[in-house]
Amino acid sequence: MPYLAALDGLRAIAILAVLIFHIHSPWLRGGFIGVDVFFVLSGFLITSIILHEMEEGTFTLKEFYLRRIQRLLPNILATLLGVLFLWGVWFPPSSIVKASQHGLWTLVNGSNLYIWKHLGGYWGDAAVAAPLLHTWSLAVEEQFYLVFPGALLILFLRQRRHLLLWLVGLTILSLGLCIWGTTPHPELSFYMMPFRVWELLLGAALAVHRGNAAVGRISVLQSRTGLEIAGWCGLAIILYGLLKIREGSAFPGVLALIPALGTLMVLAAIADGRTILARMLSNRVLVWIGKLSFSLYLWHWPLIVFGRIQADLLGASPLFGSLIGGAGALLVSWLAYLWVEQPLRRRGKGRFRRLSTIGSGFMIVALVSGYLATRDTTPDPQRHFQTPAFFGLQYSVGKLESAAHAVKADRYRDVYMPRSGQQSEDPWKHGGLVHLYGGGAPSLVVLGSSHALMYGKTIDDLCRRHGVSVAFLCADATPPFFLETVNESFPSREDARSFDAARRERIRQWHPRAILVIDRWDRYADQLGTFEASLSGFLDEISPESECIFIFSQVPVMRIGSLFNPREFVNWRFQHDGVWPRMWPDRNEQARQQILAITDRVALGRSKVRHLRMDALFYEPDGSVRWKEGDSFLYADADHLSQAGAELTTPLLDQTIQRR
Repeated sequence: MPYLAALDGLRAIAILAVLIFHIHSPWLRGGFIGVDVFFVLSGFLITSIILHEMEEGTFTLKEFYLRRIQRLLPNILATLLGVLFLWGVWFPPSSIVKASQHGLWTLVNGSNLYIWKHLGGYWGDAAVAAPLLHTWSLAVEEQFYLVFPGALLILFLRQRRHLLLWLVGLTILSLGLCIWGTTPHPELSFYMMPFRVWELLLGAALAVHRGNAAVGRISVLQSRTGLEIAGWCGLAIILYGLLKIREGSAFPGVLALIPALGTLMVLAAIADGRTILARMLSNRVLVWIGKLSFSLYLWHWPLIVFGRIQADLLGASPLFGSLIGGAGALLVSWLAYLWVEQPLRRRGKGRFRRLSTIGSGFMIVALVSGYLATRDTTPDPQRHFQTPAFFGLQYSVGKLESAAHAVKADRYRDVYMPRSGQQSEDPWKHGGLVHLYGGGAPSLVVLGSSHALMYGKTIDDLCRRHGVSVAFLCADATPPFFLETVNESFPSREDARSFDAARRERIRQWHPRAILVIDRWDRYADQLGTFEASLSGFLDEISPESECIFIFSQVPVMRIGSLFNPREFVNWRFQHDGVWPRMWPDRNEQARQQILAITDRVALGRSKVRHLRMDALFYEPDGSVRWKEGDSFLYADADHLSQAGAELTTPLLDQTIQRR
């Protein structure tokens, strides 16, 4: 087939959209739909090539798969080796084990299955930190390649005149499955080939339509004017999707039709190279980026994730790390294109040697990944510390699914974390978790997020000891303020509104002597200008209902990010350095100090409000974080105290409860 430069220009638009989105999603909220552009383009191009060879009588499955191996596998192997090296040298052992396990699935075209089973949704914390997350789309395409060429050959030989109808029918079937599954099974619909293959088949149908009459050509969009209009409208539709579709939306579903149909229209307009749009997309810069698109797609995500994690560990902005990673990906992908991808994809003389090199590389990567995937990841193999415990889930009134999610998080891998003891699905509708140790209505009410939950057992034990009735109205990721916050604890606006209404009603009904207000306050680091007004308004609302309100300051956050298990991290550093590491506060420390000052100022003007400086207990004299006490590990993760840490606050909490 003749080379079409405009197709590389379209590839450039798709990869640049994905790159910008992955560097900083607010810059291009819908940038992830670049993958959908690739799907339609791949289906069109592969089918066009296969049909051309079938018409010439030169198509064989063996040659098709050899070309696919030479085209895809060399750079994939290089990327996997790069990931194993970076994660093995710079991060704790569990990181390389997970990357290696994922790498093995990637080698056998099953990355999407691994992600669906182990990492969850595309927007989740576990997924966005996985260096091979992006290979899910390669798995979808490669699974398509395993089935489609043979099926197309059979249809070409036996149903040649109805080939287009077959492809249209299969496209509609897969699209219907995708639309049906997106809401009840969002992760399955996002990652699995049967739910996404309609996009590839859409491109395949266009390729058949552009073929000769023998394969079912339909006479539409034949005029140059019609093609021009279709092309520019298609490009506008793609741009609309890039700007308007949002991460976390009900995608793919019906929304995926926007990039898919837009791409279809652009392809129809540029495939013969006659239109103005085709000439525009044939720009040298776009064509160069398009030629790099496969290599850049492979390398950009691992290097962005690596840069982001390193920036977090160094106390720098994650955006800075993403930018450095993205810039590095441009260089590395260009070198990989020149030195790996291009030399090993050539046919002709020496092909057997090149295929042997690829096969040897496959075996090496498989063996290395298999070895690293079985490494011991015990966080504290020498048993320097007691096993940390976190009882917070027993005091949560959020949805049970939120508690299950917390238990599965890798950073809590070694933490004893009993699940929630909820007796009903929506306990907040029945007053929350209430323990009437003193009889009568609760005289102590706890409001807050998981930072309130981490004190739950300590507060509960003290209330039992002193005969104080207590109620917990706390849930993960849910601030004490009445903000109708939608999250995993309250996944719908109705649930969030119901929870806030229940908290207001119970406080007015009980008139508790004391209310404890606890949160991860640095969540407001980017909203310091409005934080004081929000806090003041909240206190003005609840102050008439209680004799005293205690605001807990936030404990310092260790600079290890949200991914790593803290016990594993400090033991890993200890093995390297021979001394226990100093753990410094993360980059939000300055914001936390500003929030402390704001809270002091707000409390100073209100006689009922007290600011309890819990944070002061968890700083060393040099300003580093106090993370251990003897053989007790004081943190469950980077920002939550373990039960041992919470118990250090017992004297201060005891005084608070007794003087309620």
